[in-house]
Amino acid sequence: MSKEHAQKTMKVISPLIRIGGIVLLLVAAGMFAVTMYRFGTGAGGIRALKGLNKNVGTLAEIIGITTGVLWLLRHIWLQMKKRKIPFVEWAQQLYLLLRTHHIFLGIVTLCLGFAHGLYFFIFQTDEKLTMYTGIATFLALVVLALLGWNHHAKKKTKKNLVTKKQHMIMAIIFGILFLIHLNV
Repeated sequence: MSKEHAQKTMKVISPLIRIGGIVLLLVAAGMFAVTMYRFGTGAGGIRALKGLNKNVGTLAEIIGITTGVLWLLRHIWLQMKKRKIPFVEWAQQLYLLLRTHHIFLGIVTLCLGFAHGLYFFIFQTDEKLTMYTGIATFLALVVLALLGWNHHAKKKTKKNLVTKKQHMIMAIIFGILFLIHLNV
């Protein structure tokens, strides 16, 4: 299990992440278009569309969690490196892979979350608490994305630590709201 083997494996996975992300962005765009069409024609929601939208929300959850695991994975990798635990190369390469795709996966999560939430915001009004927690979670995701964009823009300045800390605090707030939304 050499570092070269881990690097080769991650190089194979990297294009798959990009392709999968692009497909999911197209799914989000399709869901947005269908939702807006149904809203514009006054046709209302369809059960199949509701199920598909729940699946889009689930995909947003999975990708969002994957993006959020970056911080945790970095600490795991550093602890493995300190203690000279086997598979440290794999943990490092996985961390580098997620770090490389962090912004892209965040954008995919934002788009999927928007497509998921738009449908339920327009067509589902009977579950008020779920709707409100979803709106709060999405707003937190938007603020998280804006803080991440701000951090990325100031990456080479002295304010880097401040913007990184703001982004991480907002990620924790988003995570809490996300868990509340899931459990409602």
